[in-house]
Amino acid sequence: MRGLRNLGNAKVALVDDLPDPKPGRGQVLVRIKASAICGSELGAFRGPEPMATNTGHESMGIVVDARGSTKVKEGQRVGVSTLVGCGKCRWCAQGKPAFCPKVGVARPTHNEYIAAYERWLMPLPDDIEDVEGVLVAGDGLGVPWGAAKRGGVKAGDITCVLGCGPVGLGSIIVHRYLGARVIAVDINSNRIKLARKMGAWKTIDASKCKDLGEALLDLTGGMGPDVCLEACGKQPTLDAAVKATKPEGTVVLCGHGPQTLDPQKLIIQRNLRLVGNWMCHFYEWTEMVEAIRRGLRARDVVTGRYPLEEAQTAYDRFMKGLEGKVVFVQ
Repeated sequence: MRGLRNLGNAKVALVDDLPDPKPGRGQVLVRIKASAICGSELGAFRGPEPMATNTGHESMGIVVDARGSTKVKEGQRVGVSTLVGCGKCRWCAQGKPAFCPKVGVARPTHNEYIAAYERWLMPLPDDIEDVEGVLVAGDGLGVPWGAAKRGGVKAGDITCVLGCGPVGLGSIIVHRYLGARVIAVDINSNRIKLARKMGAWKTIDASKCKDLGEALLDLTGGMGPDVCLEACGKQPTLDAAVKATKPEGTVVLCGHGPQTLDPQKLIIQRNLRLVGNWMCHFYEWTEMVEAIRRGLRARDVVTGRYPLEEAQTAYDRFMKGLEGKVVFVQ
């Protein structure tokens, strides 16, 4: 099977000697048409140790061997859920595999094929493009959509997105669709330009800002944003979000990184709400599909589409912050 192999030290190669996946019980064989790079891959990608394959985990494709499935059929386009639960616990029964005690990740996906559990496949309607299917199935739209729901973003809000990587850029698009005005914050000038392109109302270069929390208060007439989304996993952006969010507003955490928090700053006097979001829930896929049909331009976050043959270029540009979401198309 053709696919990508991480060579270590931020190098990748397209090889043709990967083992063919062998579907097990409850699995079907999917030929991958599109897979996306996730920021969480970069730790292993930059590391010194080579890998047998890759850490891709966001994909969509076509079922080529349904193996008697009653849910999907051969030739059908499907999104492959990033998160995979046991399928037996109460959380899986509710379509919330993120909470499953045995949750795993569907990978590797930067390959020709993947053996995927039929229960975590979502048939994609014909009017949903391949790249949109990847975003719905993975982090590109799943995280921004889930975070906006958990944060209660609504029309008329002023929101702040701290960190304009793919999740932050996707959140700008979702917040705009929901009718909010968005302040985007980053330290990378390329990301800030992309944030404006995605529809940010105001932008802040935090590298040039003495006090980010005060800057957010100044932009909102001293009131503060209704919702602040922390998408960096960094302490300074969390501190700024807690400082600036308006009383009885909401701070949403979806960045990954070491952070500490004084709950007194959330509770005393200002009654802030703190919520977390890892992914959307599986049952929310239909909501995202309908939102796309109603005008949510999720595909705008995909600024780079590359064949697997150009994987090194794709990763290099992604790491430098020159792209939003990057998708490999096959």
